[in-house]
Amino acid sequence: MDRLANKIALVTGGASGLGKGIAQRFVDEGATTFITDVAEQGPAVAESLGASFLNQDVRSEDEWQQVIAEIVDQHGRLDVVVNNAGIFSSCPVDETPLEDWQRVMDVNLTGVFLGCKYAVRHMKQNPGGPSGSIVNLSSVVGLRGQLGGSAYSASKGGVRLLTKTVALENAKVGIRCNSIHPGVIETPILDPLFAASEDPAAMRAGIEQSLPIGYMGEPARDIGNTALFLASDESVYITGAELVVDGGMTIGLP
Repeated sequence: MDRLANKIALVTGGASGLGKGIAQRFVDEGATTFITDVAEQGPAVAESLGASFLNQDVRSEDEWQQVIAEIVDQHGRLDVVVNNAGIFSSCPVDETPLEDWQRVMDVNLTGVFLGCKYAVRHMKQNPGGPSGSIVNLSSVVGLRGQLGGSAYSASKGGVRLLTKTVALENAKVGIRCNSIHPGVIETPILDPLFAASEDPAAMRAGIEQSLPIGYMGEPARDIGNTALFLASDESVYITGAELVVDGGMTIGLP
């Protein structure tokens, strides 16, 4: 229960879904954990987890500076940053409005860039010398294309290579950066898809049958535990890696 003992961690988009699952595992394993979000339920979720809440729009450079400065002012260091906040988009490239493309890029890619930028700056100033772990949430569609997912897949592919560059730039100073690539995980992001289906149960069954493992993933168990490993000292020799957590989704054609 102490794999993250004495570590100070920040998880963006922590009010629901993958972020909530990650934050729960961090709290369980002893990290002093902050979640940020723009969602109204953020403070209540943080309280239920045993975490602290800060309001943050990850597209804002000013808010990134304020959030990390507040955490460091309170605790004197920053050990883990999980860039999880993101939005989904599904639209063919020739039908995608420019403003929708830009909104996805601003949240999913620019938000991660800013998180890496200010995490590295502060992790370099940690007492005892530079140290820290940055975990970026990409996707299986950051590894391959997706029908109707031009903006989303482009943003997640960008996260994948941004991660490797940040890892390369900071490897010798002891700051690690890795990406997680989830497949189909049971989160509220799927709710609109099921709601729009004429037969949600059949849709769910179809998705699960297409996965080699036969079922959808769970936020805390599958993504939370992966982030926990990357945040902990157990993965101290891992940087620039991409961990695919997809129930076998990408290992072969359905």
